Parts: sequence; structure tokens; C-alpha cells
Amino acid sequence: MKRGQDYSSVQDITALRSALVIREHLGFRRASEVLGVNQSVLSRRVQALEDALGVSLFQRHAGGARPTHAGERFLEEVSQALDLLQHAAAHAGEAGRGEVGRLRLGHVWPVAMGPAGGILRAYRQSAREVEIELMEASASALVTAVLDREIDLALVEYDAAPPTLDRLMLWAEPWLLASPAHAPAEMGRGWATLRDAPMLCCASDDWVGMQRAITARGGPTLDVRVQRTSREGVMSLVAAGAGYALAPESLAAGVGPAVTFTRLPDGYPPLRMAAIWQSGADNPALRRFLSQLRLAAQPGPVHSFAAE
Repeated sequence: MKRGQDYSSVQDITALRSALVIREHLGFRRASEVLGVNQSVLSRRVQALEDALGVSLFQRHAGGARPTHAGERFLEEVSQALDLLQHAAAHAGEAGRGEVGRLRLGHVWPVAMGPAGGILRAYRQSAREVEIELMEASASALVTAVLDREIDLALVEYDAAPPTLDRLMLWAEPWLLASPAHAPAEMGRGWATLRDAPMLCCASDDWVGMQRAITARGGPTLDVRVQRTSREGVMSLVAAGAGYALAPESLAAGVGPAVTFTRLPDGYPPLRMAAIWQSGADNPALRRFLSQLRLAAQPGPVHSFAAE
């Protein structure tokens, strides 16, 4: 028998499993019944395996068969190897279904509250072994990170998504004015409320776009003061009376009573959130997350979280 044929015989999973069944039932006859194959076929499988190994795996006798010393050592290692192979196949299936692996997500606004928080919790329930990494940055920085494949997907404003990336509209929510609770803004006065008020924002906020939207509706030029802190830090400054801030409604749900939120006047456009990603991405964890996003997408009118 040629060496290549010997190697093939040793790698024959069917022959190896057959030998394990013979070992378990101490005989060819009972093993053939369990496996549902002819006893002569089973015998030839084991014979080919023994020829390839150059050792006898079993001692045959009238009452059945039992492993030789060499056969016992070999079959014990085969059993362990087949268990590892089974685990590897199971893990490969989990990876293919997106149940394990890593998902890198970018976001502009905090994702603990509102639809984003619900989506993340639902995804975590269905893919507990997936490692989730979050990156908070400006929309332009997140677009670059997606294009450079530094992250798998980003949650940004719908209009910030370039045509070179895939885009999915997720939900829309109103913008609110955050003001100190001890001196709430009377938005019944319209945009005049903000005429001389310091407007606080993060460096990653699109305050130029906000100013443009306010000006287009007859509002004043804002006294914008960019803060090198998080949005939680900005809300702390608002609570302390240092100024006002604009925030989407979902963010307001996580802010304490020291800050009051009121709707903006004159049909200020809502925040429209979208997911962006590279087409043809081969990360199964991303594909699973996209399925979750499509189920959770809320097309249509502005969604309000105040009553939830």
C-alpha cells in the first residue's frame, strides 16, 4: 500500500468512529448492529486502518474483541481529537451565524437610552458571546473610520452619510432645548429665548448645521461655546446654570431633574438617525446586527420617547 493511501486511511473519520464503537461494545457484531453496516464491511474498515498504522488495534476472540495496549492508547487520543473536531465545527457554526466574534460600533450620540439602547440590549440577548466595542466621535470621524474599516458600523445623522457607504434609516426624534431647572427657558417666546443665551455643545456636535437650521427659521445667531468634554459634562454645565444646550429627546431620558427640556419652536427638523457600513462586509457579527437593525427600524413620523 502506498504511503499516501496509508495516510488517507488514518484520516478516514468513518473508520476511526467505527473503531471507537467496536471499542465501546467490545465486539464487531454488536458494533455493526449499532452502526447499521454489515460486519464484513466493518471488519475491512478496521483492517485498512490497522494496515495504515502498522499495529493491531483489537484482539479478536470468539466472544468479541478488545483493544490491544497500542489500540487503547490510539483510540483514547482519537476520541479526544474527534471531540475537539466536534467543538471546532460547533464554534465555526456559531461564528458563521454571528453568535461569536467582535462588533465595532461608532456613535455620535449616547447609546444608553432610546432606540439605540433597546437595539443594543436586544442584540446582546441574541449574541452573548460577541464582543462589542464602542467608539464615540463626530460624524465625519466615524465616516472615515467606516471607510478605513476601523469600525464595522456607525450610527450617525442620516444626511451625514456619504453615498459611498450603505445606509439604513432607523428612526427620527425631536430636538429639545436643555435649560437649568431653576431658570427654565420659556420657548413660548420663540427663538428670542436664545438670543443672548450661551449655547453649550461638544466639539463633535454639528453646531454649524444647528445654527443654519435656527437661522433659516428666523432664529438668532447663537453664542456657541464649544466644550472639550462629554455630553454628560455639557449637561452638568447646563444644570449648573452655565448655559443652554440642544439635545435629542432620547438623551433627555438619562439626565437628572436639574435640567429641564422643552420642544424647539417653528418646526425645527428632527434628528434622523441612520446606520452606515461598508457594502460587502464579511463580518458575520455585523450581518447579524444589521438584521436586528432592519427589524427595529422605525420609518415614518417622528418618534417620541416621553411617554415610554
